[in-house]
Amino acid sequence: MNEQKSFIEEIKNKPELRGLDDQIVISSIEDYKKRHKIDLQSLSQKEKKLVLKEIRAELRKLTGQYQVSQKKRLEFLEQNKIRELLETHSSTAERINFYPKLKEILSSLNVNSILDLACGLNPIALSSKEFVYYAADIQKQELELINKFFEKNNILGKVFVYDLRKIDSSLPKADICLLFKVLDIIEKKGHKLATKIIALVPCEKILVSFPTMKLSGKPMSNKRRFWIERMLNASKYNFKVIESSNEIFYLINKTLAKE
Repeated sequence: MNEQKSFIEEIKNKPELRGLDDQIVISSIEDYKKRHKIDLQSLSQKEKKLVLKEIRAELRKLTGQYQVSQKKRLEFLEQNKIRELLETHSSTAERINFYPKLKEILSSLNVNSILDLACGLNPIALSSKEFVYYAADIQKQELELINKFFEKNNILGKVFVYDLRKIDSSLPKADICLLFKVLDIIEKKGHKLATKIIALVPCEKILVSFPTMKLSGKPMSNKRRFWIERMLNASKYNFKVIESSNEIFYLINKTLAKE
């Protein structure tokens, strides 16, 4: 156990991974061991370094990228510099000009509660005193910021660590679930996990998004995700496609099944 604890600390010894909850790291280690059929104790130092590198790479895919320290982000929050705070997170920064449209969509749906999974800093842009906001992420630092924002603005909300890769029936029920730019990241192969998540999320409506720009900044040739459209059609869920300049959204209604 001490060796595992030391390994966890070593994995998290990078600025972008320090905010991760230990249980998320443990889960990634266990998945890696199972997938590669290895025992950490039997590995050489060279092999351990390789495992360390590969697990870190997996975890980096799950975490949002931000360029400033947590201390600086807390200062932005304290000074009410909300735009500057949102710009510190890569996905939030890319979405910053589309948040007003997203707020319009949520308002038109008359939601009283939102469940935001892999939330990043979305709650800071989207939350309101008009509804309850459940914010879940694997980054404790993000959740700390969100919780302080909720308290400062008297917003009825709850933050909690949640690993979407291990989805279960413990999630709070809400009117809509937000799943922004996460399904592509957590899938290993096929779309079994995404299908399971959409089925298990305890919400009538789900707003899923995917990036439409490559890391190079060039647009993807196929912006739509036809696999999810096929899956939704097979499940007889109604859906609507909404596009922004760099993201495609699927607004899914699980209760209005197609005939």
